[in-house]
Amino acid sequence: MDDTEAGGWAAIRAGFAALRRTDWLLLWLLGSTLFFDGYDRGIILVALKQIRETFGLSQSAASWYLSVLYLGALLAVPLALRADQVGRKRLLIISVLGYTVATAATAVAPTAATFTACQFVARLFLNAEAAIVWTLAAESLPARARGVGFGWLQMMNTLGVGFGAIAFGGIIHPLDLSWRWMYLLGVPPLLLIAWLRRLLPESERFETARRSGLLERNWRALFRPPHRKWIVLVLGVGVLMSLSQQASSFAVDFLQTQRNFDATTASFMLVAAGIPGIPFMVLAGAASDRYGRRLVGCALAGLGVIGAVAFFWLPGGPVVLGACMVVMLLGVLGAGPVLGAYSAELFATSVRSQAVAWATVASVGGQALSLAIGGALLAGLGNLSLTVTILGVGPVAALIIIWLRYPETHGRELEDVHLPAGPGP
Repeated sequence: MDDTEAGGWAAIRAGFAALRRTDWLLLWLLGSTLFFDGYDRGIILVALKQIRETFGLSQSAASWYLSVLYLGALLAVPLALRADQVGRKRLLIISVLGYTVATAATAVAPTAATFTACQFVARLFLNAEAAIVWTLAAESLPARARGVGFGWLQMMNTLGVGFGAIAFGGIIHPLDLSWRWMYLLGVPPLLLIAWLRRLLPESERFETARRSGLLERNWRALFRPPHRKWIVLVLGVGVLMSLSQQASSFAVDFLQTQRNFDATTASFMLVAAGIPGIPFMVLAGAASDRYGRRLVGCALAGLGVIGAVAFFWLPGGPVVLGACMVVMLLGVLGAGPVLGAYSAELFATSVRSQAVAWATVASVGGQALSLAIGGALLAGLGNLSLTVTILGVGPVAALIIIWLRYPETHGRELEDVHLPAGPGP
């Protein structure tokens, strides 16, 4: 009897066992990069109220500013296209350096407009970096363990967010220090450059495609068959799923302004609620290697929607709100690496980096749209809970599309996955 026949847990253990020593080295290097990615992105989540107060912004005005900085993902596509032409490793190092410099500049931004401009540039490099990281992971990991690897990377990214929440809630805010120190702490990723340059291997699939003359030289190839069908679906789903960004961005702010928690309590509540989700991400990825991306990803994403609605509507104190936040984060964190795998698995090596980058653009575009619509709804309705609920229609629609139209990719080699295939059940 093989591992798959022995049962789900045995198959999940087999996925971990399939990772070789070189795979773990890759995951640690890429994971370290995503740790600082998560830390940088998470600062706004935990310190939004204090940032708003520094620049004299209301929730509605802050929502508009945030929607602008998310558009930095658009310029990540040309960088990802270069990664499909000259290699993943070189562009990853450039991206890490770029976002580190932009993060340091954010710390001294004198106005809301300057802050937004610095974070716009930071998000440009962050999104290019994320696209290359996921591409390298997809191209380098064994087929039966890609879900495990994606879960690991998402876990490292989330640990970065958690580290930022602990630093703000446990050090910065109690000592009455400015939120600007949070961005200065983001400078250490520069130290990763030397390690990345020396230890990070180039993708063998990329090298094979380059030697065979199969690399694409412009972005139009991605929008021609056989890729056009999948990129249209990935872009549409990415936008719809990301309409939940309003809920994520204002969760800690909501605890402070409408549930009367102080900043330290709210930050540590976020950390505590996220702790169960840390190992759960890896387990969810492993489960998707056994049971499929659609089943596991859609079930968990639906759980996240339910948790978010409950968080913003149910009355109660820390216990009720904390339980809702746990459910929300388990769903969101578990579904992230599972459904995110599609953007790398559905496309050929010649266009994979730019496909992931376009998926990131769709996701970030949806986040910006969520914040822009959220700002308008907040201004008109004056009710954050109702605003979040209205925007929650987007993720529900995305899950229906995934279930009906996406193919199953788990356990298949990438060379087989990107070929034309029929829709799901």
